Amino acid sequence: MAITGGHTVVCCDRNRRGGLKTIWLANTDDITSFTAGASTTLDYTAVTTTDANVSQKFYKWEFDRGTAGFTAEATRENGSTLIDVSLEFYIPKVTGLVNHDLMELVTSCGITAVVESYADDCGTPAATYKFVLGWDEIFDETAYMEFTSGAETSGVGLQDANGTLVTITTQQGEYPREFTGDVAALPFIPVP
Repeated sequence: MAITGGHTVVCCDRNRRGGLKTIWLANTDDITSFTAGASTTLDYTAVTTTDANVSQKFYKWEFDRGTAGFTAEATRENGSTLIDVSLEFYIPKVTGLVNHDLMELVTSCGITAVVESYADDCGTPAATYKFVLGWDEIFDETAYMEFTSGAETSGVGLQDANGTLVTITTQQGEYPREFTGDVAALPFIPVP
């Protein structure tokens, strides 16, 4: 691949919002494939799962506002690039149900995430950006994410924080691709 053009920063790009708005998680084993878009846009236009109903495989994970984000840090050595991807979010309140959900993350054999940022495309109406973490065109499903840490605390004082900071990570061969498919197919699946 070669540099084929420059990059323009428009006025709207200066109004960039940080943080994540929504997180959907799926067991990587339940994903059959992602459909890659044009190679120049680095995106996925659709996802196929082991169930024809995609919404039965992706689960929305809610978190405290202003606590979720991802990082993608690339390093190059011996002609190969690896990108360390980390997703972090804070689940408020220590409860048995929270710990049950955390144990599902801990014991998962691989996680793929679709995350929605607050940043938008400056269009009218504005559309937010969604990214796929834990799947790429180099490693495919073997880029899956794994639970890395869950720092849980009840706090010691009445006004102390009470909850769990969750981190899941992976190594990918390329930066996260944008998900331009139908995000409505990834709804909230409530806990039974």
